[in-house]
Amino acid sequence: MLADLGLLYCALFWGASFVTMKILVGVYPACWLLFLRFSAGALMIYLFFHKRINKSFMHELKGGVIIGFLLFLAITTQTIGLNYIGGGRSAFISATYVLMVPLMLWAVDRNFPGWVKIFAAALCVAGMYMLTGDDESRASLAGDALTVMCALTFAVQVIAISRYTQDSDPITLSFVEFAGFAVLALVSSLVFESRPVLLDSESLPELLFTIIFATFGCYVMQICAQKYAEPSHATIIMSLESVFGLTSSIIFLGERLTLQAGAGCALIFASVLISELEPYIHARS
Repeated sequence: MLADLGLLYCALFWGASFVTMKILVGVYPACWLLFLRFSAGALMIYLFFHKRINKSFMHELKGGVIIGFLLFLAITTQTIGLNYIGGGRSAFISATYVLMVPLMLWAVDRNFPGWVKIFAAALCVAGMYMLTGDDESRASLAGDALTVMCALTFAVQVIAISRYTQDSDPITLSFVEFAGFAVLALVSSLVFESRPVLLDSESLPELLFTIIFATFGCYVMQICAQKYAEPSHATIIMSLESVFGLTSSIIFLGERLTLQAGAGCALIFASVLISELEPYIHARS
């Protein structure tokens, strides 16, 4: 129950952060923004848990670096994609990683996911086509493609977290993840971006919200919760991020969805529900 509540917390604040990130990507270059998020997050973890981290740092180094790299790739593509598409659409496309996780587990463990999940995957593809099928969406094809890449990488990361947390300290694993992410973001910013503004005072509330709740709170909570939750169970709860993200974008950013795009979102959401309700469907049949 505590793990489920922790994952629900992640979904809520990740969804809300689509609004703050949409604001922040208009102020900071993407990689510099990510460096600010995760370097501050790593500092917060170390301040609270430095004794624990010092004791088990070397043991968690490999797993933390791998998870951090996967997270860097996922968040970078998502953040850059937000420059081209709205927060609501980004939230829904990102949520398709919920369907990718069982399919990837099938490829790795050779366990067929079942025709119900295959049907759900087909619904998801149809929904994504409807999202990118209107004239406005064709203009944001780059943003859609980047966000699909983000979903793929998130799926791999969820599986990696489940594997590495089995015999690891989740707090230390989180610290290594954050620190490795921050280094990658800093290097990318120095190489690919012009000299950024160090801090923008007007967007400071959004930045603090993103660092404290959507970065430090959510990613530490995810790793801790996934130590006790199966990947498919964890993803259905975290998929509520898309619902919170869409709602937040409509309320705070005034975004609108076309009828076709709205139908696409509905199909994606239905595919997520069908995929995760598959055990109950089999039990009743």
